[in-house]
Amino acid sequence: MKFPLLLLPIAPILLALTACGPSKPLAVQPQYLDQPPANFPVVTGEAGPDDVGLFLAGKPVRHGAILSRLQQTVEYQEHQREIGRIWRETGRQRIHLMEAWAGGEVAPVVGGGGTVYYPFGGPDLLHVSAMFGQVRNYALMGLEPVGDVPALESLPPGEVLAALPAFRQSVKTQLLVGYFVTKDMKSDLERSALRGVTPILLGTVALMGGEVESVNSLSAGGNPGVEMQYYDGGGMRHTAYYVAGDLSNGGFKGGYQQWLSSLGGKATYFKAASYLMYDDRFSQARDFFLSQSHAVLQDDAGIPFRYFAPDTWTFRYYGNYEKPIELFAQYQQDDLKQAFATNPKTPIGFGSGYHANYYDANLLLAIKR
Repeated sequence: MKFPLLLLPIAPILLALTACGPSKPLAVQPQYLDQPPANFPVVTGEAGPDDVGLFLAGKPVRHGAILSRLQQTVEYQEHQREIGRIWRETGRQRIHLMEAWAGGEVAPVVGGGGTVYYPFGGPDLLHVSAMFGQVRNYALMGLEPVGDVPALESLPPGEVLAALPAFRQSVKTQLLVGYFVTKDMKSDLERSALRGVTPILLGTVALMGGEVESVNSLSAGGNPGVEMQYYDGGGMRHTAYYVAGDLSNGGFKGGYQQWLSSLGGKATYFKAASYLMYDDRFSQARDFFLSQSHAVLQDDAGIPFRYFAPDTWTFRYYGNYEKPIELFAQYQQDDLKQAFATNPKTPIGFGSGYHANYYDANLLLAIKR
């Protein structure tokens, strides 16, 4: 649903991603180096989920003789250089800005423990954990297939190496604008050895300097999902859930709602949510997240301002709100614009959602009384 990315200058990147159609990338012929790179020591044993994440993130694996051998190829060394460059140039600075801001604005309000709901977030663990680093659990929701931990060591080496460029591109797109594009990501995942969002979650933990402890499948009221327990770069233990499920009134009912309620919601995060909460076909989900959350952090693509009753919520305003991007002009909120114009607001140094530039981005932090 998050197609507005096509309006941005990086559209040629996404078009290149989908130009190949549904066929799998052609396997490459590995070119092995004469000597292992100094920063990629040879290891033995079998790879676990954490090693798969490290491999995808361009970092030395701790276990896994086959993956370790693949890291000694020209193709893999190119992968690690490129993904490292992407992270240094577009990711690390953005995430550090978000973490610093959230540490002063969000953490004192939300506190620790509990769960952050992230509707329409897909596998975007990177940004929700930057905004809510002190929270223990994250419940990510989307329509992308779950997939599983890819058995990279049982696949032909050339097929594994051929899948890395598509993974790099997904990471690059996310870091450039702060969100995934559902239709493009789904196309890439379906034709790659790295199917589903689980590989992206594993790679994200590794990029953040964390360590994956376990990965297990789950059923959220009949919807397929995955549960990943991991430690972040500071040693705090977290659980990330991803559920592939429909949040419209036709799908968000019964067991799905009950499962989410059992997680003990603390806050909800909306970013680049395609303005779906404006549609009454999503009224059940809208009411659920308002009732279950002690705080809601969102850009203007989240829940319309008019649904936050002033006698129930207090508000903090960040950045500036003028209007949605042209594609979503029909979702202009005059009441939100007035609120930003007449209340104190604090600048933010990073973009959010469809407003990828910090100077026209907006965030609303709604706190339940």
